[in-house]
Amino acid sequence: MRRPLLIVVYWCIAFLLVDVLLLTSISKEGKDLEFSLHASIINLLIILTGMSFIRLITIQPGYLPQPSISVDFSDLTKDVHTKSSWVVCKSCSIFTSPSAKHCSICNRCLVRSRGHWLVTCVGPLNHKFLIQLLFWGTFFFVYTFFVAVQLPANYSSVLCVGLSLFSLLYLAYRLYLEVQHIRRAEEGVHVTLLHIFGRGNKIFWLFPCSSSTSSKPNIADM
Repeated sequence: MRRPLLIVVYWCIAFLLVDVLLLTSISKEGKDLEFSLHASIINLLIILTGMSFIRLITIQPGYLPQPSISVDFSDLTKDVHTKSSWVVCKSCSIFTSPSAKHCSICNRCLVRSRGHWLVTCVGPLNHKFLIQLLFWGTFFFVYTFFVAVQLPANYSSVLCVGLSLFSLLYLAYRLYLEVQHIRRAEEGVHVTLLHIFGRGNKIFWLFPCSSSTSSKPNIADM
């Protein structure tokens, strides 16, 4: 548990450090209008990234419900397949769909799992917020990188360039993996996007908010 928390602390420090150093360097240039513009954009991106992270870790990702009565499957030597292709998870003592995966960290089964990321599992109910986190985080560091390289060379601007470049490369790579996952989905790109972002207005796909018509996982169809 210590490593994920350290990673979260690193990203918090990286965002705040780039924010403070970059805006301090811009303010020294004496251009109030330019400072106000950059400060507004940078802080807006931080808010969107932070809200995406909060929604990601606070929303139940789509765990399969635990049985009200415990069933002992300990005598099974391997997963049991039923005629409907459902299987038994011996750890959770429940029948699961073939697309469900058991998370050894959370000790729960999850449909359409994207794995365990930092402090939470990523599933159909919070996958949207992971993509938004990666998108806005990448956007933030791309923006701060290009602003920093235009400033006079000093300790603050060089540190901003280095932090921004390293962070955007990592986040962009993770975002690329999510895009590739969507492109390779058997259901097709459009259906997969609807599963992730919901069937509401597509403008809300960009923002960390829930739509009343968002797609809920149908366990029987997984």
